[in-house]
Amino acid sequence: MKFMVSFLATFAMLASQAQELKINGQLKTATGKKIPYANILLKNRQRGIVTYTTSSIDGNFSLTLADTTRTTYWLEINHIGYKKTIVSILSDKMDYSITMEEQPIDLAEVEVKSPPISSNNDTLRYDVESFSKSTDRTIADVLKRMPGVEVEEGGQIKYNGKNISNFYIDGDDLLNDRYNIGTKTIPQDMVKDVEILQNHQPIEVLRNKSYSDEVAINLKVKEEAKLKLMGQVKASGGTPSLYEAELNSILFNNKHKMLHVAKVNNVGIDFEKELTAFNADNQLQSVNNQRPSELLSSGTVSKPNIPTERYNFNHSALLSANNLTKLKNGFQLTANMSLLYDRNEMNYNNWTDMYVNRDTIHYSESQKIGNKPFMTAISLNLKNNNKKYYFNNMLQINLSGEESRSDLKSNSFDFSQRLKTKQYDFSNKVSYIPSLKNQHILDINWYLNHYNAPQSLTISPGINEEILNDSVPFQSINQVTHLPTWFSNLSVGYRIPKGLIKQHYLVGFVSEWQHLASNLELMQASGEQVSYENSADNDLFWQRYRININPSFEYNKGSWESVLSLPLAMQKINYEDAGFTLKENFNKWLFNPTWNIIYNINSEDYLTATYNYNNQIGTISDLYRGAILTNYRSIQSNNTKLQEKNLHNIGLRYNYQRSLNMFFLNASINYSKISSNTILSRIITDNLFQTVLLPFNNKSHSLTVAAGISKYLFDIDVNVGAKISWDNIRYNQFLNNQSLPFNNISFNFNPYFETHLFNFLFLKYDGKGSWTTSKMVNPELDATIPERQMQFIDQSVTLTLQPFENTFFKLHGRQLLTVQEQAENVNYFFTDLNIRYKIDQWKADIELEANNLTNIKSYELYTLSSNQVGYSQYDLRGRTLLLRLSFRI
Repeated sequence: MKFMVSFLATFAMLASQAQELKINGQLKTATGKKIPYANILLKNRQRGIVTYTTSSIDGNFSLTLADTTRTTYWLEINHIGYKKTIVSILSDKMDYSITMEEQPIDLAEVEVKSPPISSNNDTLRYDVESFSKSTDRTIADVLKRMPGVEVEEGGQIKYNGKNISNFYIDGDDLLNDRYNIGTKTIPQDMVKDVEILQNHQPIEVLRNKSYSDEVAINLKVKEEAKLKLMGQVKASGGTPSLYEAELNSILFNNKHKMLHVAKVNNVGIDFEKELTAFNADNQLQSVNNQRPSELLSSGTVSKPNIPTERYNFNHSALLSANNLTKLKNGFQLTANMSLLYDRNEMNYNNWTDMYVNRDTIHYSESQKIGNKPFMTAISLNLKNNNKKYYFNNMLQINLSGEESRSDLKSNSFDFSQRLKTKQYDFSNKVSYIPSLKNQHILDINWYLNHYNAPQSLTISPGINEEILNDSVPFQSINQVTHLPTWFSNLSVGYRIPKGLIKQHYLVGFVSEWQHLASNLELMQASGEQVSYENSADNDLFWQRYRININPSFEYNKGSWESVLSLPLAMQKINYEDAGFTLKENFNKWLFNPTWNIIYNINSEDYLTATYNYNNQIGTISDLYRGAILTNYRSIQSNNTKLQEKNLHNIGLRYNYQRSLNMFFLNASINYSKISSNTILSRIITDNLFQTVLLPFNNKSHSLTVAAGISKYLFDIDVNVGAKISWDNIRYNQFLNNQSLPFNNISFNFNPYFETHLFNFLFLKYDGKGSWTTSKMVNPELDATIPERQMQFIDQSVTLTLQPFENTFFKLHGRQLLTVQEQAENVNYFFTDLNIRYKIDQWKADIELEANNLTNIKSYELYTLSSNQVGYSQYDLRGRTLLLRLSFRI
């Protein structure tokens, strides 16, 4: 509570101090000649640049700053052909007439350099050269160093705590949301500027006519880089029997853009991360597509919290081809194709202690897993985005799958299993948004999707015969599921973008058809294939229809903005399974309002308050009555009507930034309450979970407080920042016919900094600390469930030495420490070394990479959640050596 009070007090202090001062002036010579296009810097007593601007054609200028310090300021004015002029700012004077003295100059001696950050309305521009270092390879390396920009380990980009919605290259969306492969491929010296587009509206006909709080990134390519095809060739070999290779080609001109990448490796790199569509879930949610999740899995194995290169024994190949061509009349065609082939193995040991009914149930398992995933993703996009109308047709075809084989030892069972999954995903979305003669806007959208993910799970020999086969031993289990889905969303909207209150009215129709079919069979010792006797198979049909009317209103006056959305929907659901004499019709009106209020404290700072209510209706996955063996340890079914959830969410976010001072801060607090008419019940025995969804009321609460800060001290080249979060979650579990309320509390702190100690020595630190507590809300219900606490520290230090101009030594160390009560600490320290030599005349690099120098071959991890404590042990690669040669072409 003290932390929250201090946190909110900091908000109030920053908000109260964010008052603006405006300085006006005119530049002229002694003869009265006006001086245009002069660079005007406003500096503080530490000689730091607070803000800057350029004089107009009439020699006028205006500077606005947030007067948070009341310190001493002065103006520094520079212009080719004039002497530098310094003017002190007086506290009682805001208007200045400044005379500059002419000075002839040899233009050959002039070096014009862009400032590191500049601002123009909602666009913030970072000069890439100002943030680049000689050790950088791609634009991702530079983005990580830019203040306010965060690049997560998986490649997702955030700006001041918000995920970006679009990634552009010279204003074009070449990569269709799979931008990770671009940031890891595009050389940083191709890019002149990185632009942050705040309050970004990607549809031009809606700009300044519809509220948007999205953030996007645009890479501005250098003019000389647009003139030719560029690329890179990499080849690597090492021990033990390692290889890695890459070929890429890049062309970014005004009419055609392409980025082609081909890669192979067996050094542990997971190519699937490079093909992640980061906003895919948001896009499905925006059209109300409740895509079903996979029903079957191979077990409880989870990935460790270390880089995949440590534990991933793989053979992987990736091909990505991305092309954008501008056609006549403003149309552009984008084609994206990605192919992924992978073979990987992982060795894993685990035990879990579960505290239930004043008893402790212990599970242990050992797995040797082999996976064979593949993916084919194709998209074609025809678009015209201009001030008169917007047209977009996006066709996407995704075919993927995975075959997983594993040998397991679980408690008293030794067995093997094979899981096959295939995904067929086809969708087409067409949008047409014209501006009408009366300046109103019509929008028509139709989204069509077919999705199916058939799965089969085979386990041999048969296990848990006392539950599955009346205690009679049997040969094997075969579980098969199919859940094909057809989904359509058609909507028509009318927008009135004029007046004090902008209005938008939308009418939509959603239809969804699904068929869940499952079959659970046992092969007896005689070889006879029989159905599971304790439950019939599922043959469940589902139809959902939804008619919705959504009026929304936008208000903008002075510093205040407000967006109110009042969607009202009539939803009709029919579901039927003749095998269980199940036939139900569900009709309900749904009202899910959302209200955002924004107060713009000044040109850069704002405070946002959000409230939304969401009446969520369950899915077909909540209704099936027949038993499904979801994995070797869990059998699941349902015994309730359609699930209903009511979600209330209240949020407050504060954004504080001084862009030109390279200081960024964000903070937020969110509270949510969920009420449901169902609860998940688990019957836990020594070898099996039996899970049933039951018709009992259930509630959960969560409170999250988070903040982030980033500052770049340009004069001394230090990038420093931190993130902090605190979560408190209360929820119920129904275990072995006993309702148990739990409270999970977690605190996370992530500091980082990067600097150079000398001209030849660079230092980078990145830390992550988490403190987790799990306890019963009412310990009297089961005193055997202890309050457990766990601490996890993950911190890394990187030293880069540049003894000569083209020679680099990089030493990386990473510590992972787990501390928990009544157990020994688990502590690891990984070290890696990279030696790199650049041959400029050949445009080549030679590298020697040595990973895991201390030859750690096993990694242990503890996890904590509600009534269970888990331990996992993973086999690691051990020490590896790799020699890499790369050429720029």
